[in-house]
Amino acid sequence: MALALAVSCAKNNPNNPTEDPNTPPDNEWVNNPNFTKLQQKWKYDNYNGGYDITADKVDDWAETAVNYSVSIKYIKWISDTAGIIYGQYTSEPYWAPGVKGKYYAFAFLNLTETTIEISGASGDGNYTDTLTEAISKFTVDNSGKGPYFGVYSKCIVTK
Repeated sequence: MALALAVSCAKNNPNNPTEDPNTPPDNEWVNNPNFTKLQQKWKYDNYNGGYDITADKVDDWAETAVNYSVSIKYIKWISDTAGIIYGQYTSEPYWAPGVKGKYYAFAFLNLTETTIEISGASGDGNYTDTLTEAISKFTVDNSGKGPYFGVYSKCIVTK
């Protein structure tokens, strides 16, 4: 009787040993029917500032100035009205010098055509060196709570 034993050095996919399970599929996230609904200029309901979300970037703005910009790399849809936007800083906020090129995340809840609740990752270590690290680090449960997302700002569409 002969016994054969095969050992795979693959990460999680024996058919593609170089595939990283934390790497998002290429642009699959843009196919969510509510992706276009997300692309708005959102204003805080109690302050003249907010987020301008387009198909490829998020600008954090206050008054008429952009505080910082993040290039969208991936959106993890938790439901049709909630998710996490992962992106890379293309410009840095004055309060966080040195983060240009690092990865950051925004969580959002209760997306409608005119309203949304948004939380930028906050706390120590609220950025990472790679997209894979950001996807692993910045997570939420089904209620939208996570170690880096606690307070959500209510926003409305503005023109």
